[in-house]
Amino acid sequence: MDLEEKREKRPPVTPMMIEEEAALRNGSRGLPPGSWAEAAGPRPRTTERHIAVHKRLVLGFAVSILALLAVTMIAVLLSVRFEECSAAADGPPRGSGNGSLPGAARQPSGAGQPPGRPEQEEENEARGGEVAEEEEEEEWQRRRELPPWTRPRLPQHLRPLHYNLMLSAFMENFTFSGEVNVQLEVLNASRYIVLHAHRMHIEAVRVAEDKLAGGVRVDRSFFYPQTQVFVVVLNRSLEVQKSYNLKIIYNALIENELLGFFRSSYVLHGERRFLGVTQFSPTHARKAFPCFDEPIYKATFKISIRHQATYLSLSNMPVETSVFEEDGWVTDHFSQTPLMSTYYLAWAVCNFTYRETVTKSGVVVRLYARPDAIRRGSGDYALNITRRLIEFYEDYFKVPYSLPKLDLLAVPKHPYAAMENWGLSVFVEQRILLDPSISSISYLLDVTMVIVHELCHQWFGDLVTPVWWEDVWLKEGFAHYFEFVGTDYLYPGWNMEKQRFLTDVLHEVMLLDGLASSHPVSQEVQQATDIDRVFDWIAYKKGAALIRMLANFMGHSVFQMGLQDYLTIHKYGNAARNDLWNTLSKALKRVGKSVNIQQVMDQWTLQMGYPVITILGNETTDNVIVISQERFVYDIDAKPKDPALGDSSYLWQIPLTIAVGNTSHISSEAIIWVSNKSEHHKIPALEEASWLLGNINQTGYFRVNYDIRNWRLLINQLTRNHEVISVSNRAGLIDDAFNLARAGYLPQNIPLEIIRYLSEEKDFLPWHAASRALYPLDKLLDRAENYNVFNEYILRQVASMYLKLGWPMNNLNKSLVQASYQHEELRREVIMLACSFGNKHCHQQAATLISDWISSNRNRIPLNVRDIVYCTGVSLMDEDVWEFIWMKFHSITAVSEKKILLEALTCSDDRNLLNRLLNLSLNSEVVLDQDAIDVIIHVARNPHGRDLAWKFFREKWKILNARYGEALFMNSKLISGVTEFLNTEEELRELKNFIKSYEGGAAVSFSRAVETVEANVRWKKLYKEELFQWLRKSLTH
Repeated sequence: MDLEEKREKRPPVTPMMIEEEAALRNGSRGLPPGSWAEAAGPRPRTTERHIAVHKRLVLGFAVSILALLAVTMIAVLLSVRFEECSAAADGPPRGSGNGSLPGAARQPSGAGQPPGRPEQEEENEARGGEVAEEEEEEEWQRRRELPPWTRPRLPQHLRPLHYNLMLSAFMENFTFSGEVNVQLEVLNASRYIVLHAHRMHIEAVRVAEDKLAGGVRVDRSFFYPQTQVFVVVLNRSLEVQKSYNLKIIYNALIENELLGFFRSSYVLHGERRFLGVTQFSPTHARKAFPCFDEPIYKATFKISIRHQATYLSLSNMPVETSVFEEDGWVTDHFSQTPLMSTYYLAWAVCNFTYRETVTKSGVVVRLYARPDAIRRGSGDYALNITRRLIEFYEDYFKVPYSLPKLDLLAVPKHPYAAMENWGLSVFVEQRILLDPSISSISYLLDVTMVIVHELCHQWFGDLVTPVWWEDVWLKEGFAHYFEFVGTDYLYPGWNMEKQRFLTDVLHEVMLLDGLASSHPVSQEVQQATDIDRVFDWIAYKKGAALIRMLANFMGHSVFQMGLQDYLTIHKYGNAARNDLWNTLSKALKRVGKSVNIQQVMDQWTLQMGYPVITILGNETTDNVIVISQERFVYDIDAKPKDPALGDSSYLWQIPLTIAVGNTSHISSEAIIWVSNKSEHHKIPALEEASWLLGNINQTGYFRVNYDIRNWRLLINQLTRNHEVISVSNRAGLIDDAFNLARAGYLPQNIPLEIIRYLSEEKDFLPWHAASRALYPLDKLLDRAENYNVFNEYILRQVASMYLKLGWPMNNLNKSLVQASYQHEELRREVIMLACSFGNKHCHQQAATLISDWISSNRNRIPLNVRDIVYCTGVSLMDEDVWEFIWMKFHSITAVSEKKILLEALTCSDDRNLLNRLLNLSLNSEVVLDQDAIDVIIHVARNPHGRDLAWKFFREKWKILNARYGEALFMNSKLISGVTEFLNTEEELRELKNFIKSYEGGAAVSFSRAVETVEANVRWKKLYKEELFQWLRKSLTH
């Protein structure tokens, strides 16, 4: 039975039953429940209903007068009690997932008993508040105004100054109760208090003027589910410049999902243990306590958490005092926070253990995880680099870390890689726990960069917070950029910011931003449903790429100085993009440069997409070139998102760096600011045999195209002496050529001719760029009849380097961080290409290593290529190998190994096994919720499973959307992963038909999916045969 059916079968709970429960808990037996509600109501009618006036008896009239006075006095005495109970009578929010939890917030202080379970769906309970709500809306309609609770943003007449939040967590039945006291400052008079609250039962509401004994009477209260707010209507207006206290008592579930205050579990010594943890970003604090859940409403917080003594509790600040009770319960009182937004408030209730270290400035850093993981030392790497990174950021930003401690919490289940809660950052285990004996370099790199990212947020996001979600890139773009800067600090030889940034950020986001359905990095956010939409790779990766471009044309030292000023000016507050632009412009002025940063960057942040610069040599005038710009799109037939703004209307101010080269030398770069559609520029020393190279080291966020003559000169240069061109530009030429050809700007053979030089390429980055560029092309062709022609061409380019590099030795006894990161990553990339495209020796080696593991039960497969070997073995060998990997997936505890074993299972050629895996993926006991998406996507990438995953996705959409619909990234990642390589007319029809019939959100993701598949179909029609003709001709020479 699903959750909705269970709710429908619950007995109805009326407001009267709620009042009866409240009366019994408080020992009230003088009035029956209905009389209590009527006596305490704001409009008492008890005299009319209970006093019979005999018209003929004066004495009776006198008695009635006395009774009226008596009842009125009782009503006055009880009015305060009503204010507490009225919210319960009005009922909890309609349409939310929980029922009421009677009794949860009324536990006696010494009681350890958990509250009762929900008894009915909230939609049925809330009817008592509907009439009042409708009356209020009618009143506002008469005024011809929208009621404040119907607007997408909270009204601005109140500002929270401080929250005092007391919680009791009942882990036996996964419920919690809370009491929140909010100190409010009145900016404009109003009789309405509107704040966020969702999926909770509110038991009592009280409003009092601060520091005074008298209360402000609550006329009524109700939920408004459409905007997820709770409305308190007072009998008089709150006065301007006065402070009031809002007290709300409530209870709710510790949900079995991924947002709000939710539960997770793990198995230790055969026993399943549970924990509760929060995920509030961007709009889910309202599920855990009533609050002003917008980033602009910064306040201080004082948290207290009551829990069983077998657990410990964590929050943003250190524990100040702990009060132990005789019945095995304890209350932890945490220190008060600095000013902060609700979305990075956090707490957890768990029975983890920890290890700790201390920074030079005295910040205590602890890593909490499952006891067995702590015992194995799986958190030691993360703990040590966190200490070093805090010291790095303090020095780089010249702003100290603002809290006395930072806890890193590793949890089994979480919707994202991590969340940057101030002082309590939460990570999914796969992104923080690392066992040096079985972790590859790529896994270490993943762990490192996630930690670097979250620590940057302690400054960009927590200390200085965007005013509103339209500028979420201000925190996510900076954190993503500093992933590479911070990793360079830890591993200077890895050249992350100058090299790996290109393939992992720039090239990747340009694929997405080249669609007509893209959006600006700063986009307007009106409705609550729009907020989740802004958290995508455009905000993260394009934001990071624009910041990198900005740092390069400003100069890194000036850029750093500007960031220091920005953080110092806005710390503990909010900032918008113009605040950043103004601060950076002032930093440039201080060094004698005058650039209007806002004027330049508005074009990059407020327009979607990016330009392709075309450089043409002018045949008639010496040393003069023509530079033009236009918006780059993959499918020129795709309808623009805004029909009024055609692609020809886009214009950017582009910092184009350019250099001239020949067979042995390249000139120093010059910068040309391109701001028109087409411009003529004189280039000195441009000889007939010279070639031009634009966007030096790919610091700019744009593609560069040339005339065919210049492309031929560049290809010739790569073949003769590729080292004249920098590593970054070699990678950039490969990526630009493949994508220009895919979009129809270049002949299809140009990128394939470029990669011929790779047999002499000894650097990792160009190989990595080629591998990433070949991947989508491979997926467009992998079901084609002539696929073997493409396959054979790629194998020829890979063969000689594969033989040169060979396979790594077993390195179980070596250090995890190899002496030569670049060399090991190059070897891994070449082996992956060789095995993927069917190199016989590579297949034999993988099969031999798998067979040795099975026969000896000792895994001697080199760490850095285990995922490749596992996948290749599963695809080539029989079902017994699949079962062996499946068994190992269940038995192993190391999270890094578990991840690659699960992904290997998706590589099978056996469609029955793939179907079996797809069905198992939705069993949370077998596959963690956050991993199920990866299973479905990896099956979709397998040519033998693409149609299976696509069919499974459509059949299970309701389940998938219910599970992941509210989680940032998850739905869009799933939709993109399942559809991005569909490329037939039939699949396109299926996609469009499905979108017409489906229920649920994700309209933007589906729109993007349609455009991607249309572009795939279009490319196959226009260019597939051209490509195969050239390949056949090339292979015969």
